[in-house]
Amino acid sequence: MELYVLDDRLRRIEVIDRFESLIWTERWGAFGDFELVIQSTPETRRMFVPDIQVVTNESDRVMVIDTVENKHDSEGRSTLTVTGRSLECVLDDRIATEGYSGLSENTNWELTGTPGNIARYVFNKICVEGILSQEDIIPFITEGSNYTDTTIAEPDQVITASLPIGTVYETIKELCEIYSLGFRLIRNFDQSQLFFEIYTGSDRTAHQSSLAPVIFSPDLDNLNNVTELTSVSGHKNVAYVFSKNGAEVVYASGVDTQNTGFKRRVLYVNANDVDSEIPAGPELSSILLNRGLDALAQHRKLYAFDGEIPQSGSYRYGIDYNLGDVVEQRTEEGATNIMRVTEQIFVSDGEGDRSYPTLSLDTLITPGSWSSWDYNETWSEATETWATA
Repeated sequence: MELYVLDDRLRRIEVIDRFESLIWTERWGAFGDFELVIQSTPETRRMFVPDIQVVTNESDRVMVIDTVENKHDSEGRSTLTVTGRSLECVLDDRIATEGYSGLSENTNWELTGTPGNIARYVFNKICVEGILSQEDIIPFITEGSNYTDTTIAEPDQVITASLPIGTVYETIKELCEIYSLGFRLIRNFDQSQLFFEIYTGSDRTAHQSSLAPVIFSPDLDNLNNVTELTSVSGHKNVAYVFSKNGAEVVYASGVDTQNTGFKRRVLYVNANDVDSEIPAGPELSSILLNRGLDALAQHRKLYAFDGEIPQSGSYRYGIDYNLGDVVEQRTEEGATNIMRVTEQIFVSDGEGDRSYPTLSLDTLITPGSWSSWDYNETWSEATETWATA
């Protein structure tokens, strides 16, 4: 793996191909991060300083250096440990509100539209138009994309979101978590252009025929060093949302409203910050529904899965699958799960180059393409062939 330092127009000016280790992590619905360990020399100390941007030959994401540690050990060796976050972190340095009146009166920003369009609107108003300050505008933002269209449709339901004052990053991240969307701020090679996108990913399961399926399994020799984690410790499936003028009972997606007994896990949500001038009715119900879904999104069942992809494996990140794509994961017991690629980790060190996907169960992604799939069905129990199911 090669690392490049960028100039102030996002162009590569230095290449680094000798270092002790590099861990580079990209995420679907959050900013990524990296850690570089390299020999400390006058040249590397000059090159790696906070706020410098770097990229790799494996990715179109940009990372920003925020911490540099110069360390000397007892054997006289000097190393630099350089860490930082992906460029999406700039959204954490912008405030989301409809104007200075919102800041002075601490009022919520009320927006109506589809979740994806609301997230795009917030970004454009603050980071492209600069409605709070022209200095908030992010440079090099250009309409377009380096990616082909994804195949999973965005949620088309129209919601009313009452957004409390917060950062643009927090606002967009919360909307994306609720409605199974991802976001990215990517570089267009050396063209001094950045693309901001809200995106869904593509269906790459065996239950569709538009794209070649992607199936990760130790039995197929495309996953090693597998780790699985299952937890319901923080899981909630019903939210009681209370505001000054009304209340709403909100159920997590796919949950039976008649759930009782030990299967019913209730979460209390305080929505007293919702504008008290909004009377009980459809608008308030929509706001409280969105608030409940937001809270429930933070309390999902956890099933996470990761493993190392051999460099000679059958799938390559960026070619056969991308962040946000829906793929299949087969366990050693033969059960099949529908998973979302939520993270990709690259490691380069003395042992060579390796890449790791993190796959997470995401039952909210149901629009049209694979909602009728029987989860956790074993291959031996399938009543149809996997090519025609």
